[in-house]
Amino acid sequence: MDFDLIVLGGGPGGYTGAIRAAKLGKKVALVEKDEVGGTCLNRGCIPTKALLHSAEAFAGSKEWAELGINAQNVTLDETKIYERKQKTVTQLREGVKSLLKANGIELFAGEGRLCDEHTVEVGDRKLTADYILLATGSVPSAGSKERPLVGVEYTLNSDDVLNAPVNGNTITIIGAGVIAVEFATYYAEIGKTVNLLAPGERIIKIMSKDASVQLSAVLKRQGVKIITGAKIKRVDSDHNVFYETEKGEASVAADAVITAIGRKAVLDIGLENVGIKAEKFIEVDDNMYTGKAGIYACGDIIGKVQLAHYAAASAITAVESMFGFAHSMDLSVCPSCIYTTPELASVGKKETDIEGAKIGKFLMGANGKSLIEGVNRGYVKVIADQNDVVVGAEVFAVRGTDILGELSLAVSKKMTVHEVASVIHPHPTVMEAVGESLEDVYGLATHMAPKTR
Repeated sequence: MDFDLIVLGGGPGGYTGAIRAAKLGKKVALVEKDEVGGTCLNRGCIPTKALLHSAEAFAGSKEWAELGINAQNVTLDETKIYERKQKTVTQLREGVKSLLKANGIELFAGEGRLCDEHTVEVGDRKLTADYILLATGSVPSAGSKERPLVGVEYTLNSDDVLNAPVNGNTITIIGAGVIAVEFATYYAEIGKTVNLLAPGERIIKIMSKDASVQLSAVLKRQGVKIITGAKIKRVDSDHNVFYETEKGEASVAADAVITAIGRKAVLDIGLENVGIKAEKFIEVDDNMYTGKAGIYACGDIIGKVQLAHYAAASAITAVESMFGFAHSMDLSVCPSCIYTTPELASVGKKETDIEGAKIGKFLMGANGKSLIEGVNRGYVKVIADQNDVVVGAEVFAVRGTDILGELSLAVSKKMTVHEVASVIHPHPTVMEAVGESLEDVYGLATHMAPKTR
């Protein structure tokens, strides 16, 4: 065999798996048809957050006078925003390439296809290995096979949006998930008119109803028009979107239409040559094993959680499994993050999932650091079971995605409310709201009114 492991795909799952295998002393090849870093680094997480950072800074200029900062004629140059975004992406991508090289991983540029259970074809080369890790990721979806979006050719997807600035002052976004609300936040904060057409009764259904209501209120205050229950009929060449709600048929006009209606796995990689049948995703067991000798899969293509950090964790699990090492990752607990303003993040179970759940909730309007940063909206909520074990949490706060780590650890390690609350949380920080939300489970939070008994 040429290698111990061939990894097909160079995104967060692929390069993380390759590096972990190399650090375990294995000879590794990584095959990538585009750029290392995959969707997350090049066309997803990183560029989106770079745009959002610029938008948040620009939107914050409205509050400068209150902060004692006087400036006139503050303007926005979206071309410069995209240039900075690309600079950040390039720097991180080169960093990944350096890591691959430093770990002795051979990088093969081109589209890889499976020939058999131990062979991958890349151009006119055939590479062999004891094991193959499939990490080909996903691409934007244009609707389901059963209900394709009519007029999709007149719309932009997330790849298009992150490639170059969108022309026009009015944007219609079709979707109600993470990508949709992050794009809505970006365009609203840079001053564009935004229509958000949500197919369901509320936005971000992966979060609680509480989070959905709170975020909807924030987006509306930013100027986003949210239309729920919108069943899209078609999009025409003039960027009119025709839809139907319980009130009847209607349409909305815009300068550009963006689709954010999910992603589909990249499966055209020769699966038929190894006997793997996959309708939408590749089925794997807890070891990420496909059931075909030597072949494992991770990330978006296995249909579990389509997030970069889950892809990386599942890749580590796959590599450890194939080479006989104990699992080091807890895949049962995966945090979710949404980079709106404020940020929204959650982990574990919702309160509706637990019978007799004990809830602690602290409102950010009583958090000094949040008020200093000009945000008086939001909360930290913890969910405990009847044994006082922390089983879930939800954060809607300034830098909420950064403070979720402590609660993710608590859920993963099945810590009790008392164990986490007993840690001194520094003041003044947004993080101290975590401590107060835990204390609120018992009605003991210092900066909250007494619970009604």
